[in-house]
Amino acid sequence: MTVEYMVLGVVLIVMGAVQAWLRHGPGAKELDDADRSEPRSRGARSGRAWESWTAILGGVGIALGIVLVVLGVLGR
Repeated sequence: MTVEYMVLGVVLIVMGAVQAWLRHGPGAKELDDADRSEPRSRGARSGRAWESWTAILGGVGIALGIVLVVLGVLGR
């Protein structure tokens, strides 16, 4: 087993889970509702595109973490 891969994989899994929880958890719905109630300016639309792009990062982090843990267990 490669301990470094396993440690990095666990860190990525935890970070991805926290990011997904912050994005889709109970507090995110309240913030999203508050955002929708305010009128948006032209510059705010680019921020919305950034938010939608970063929404996938939790899942990507978890997937890469799992790959690293598997590689660590296999000893590669």
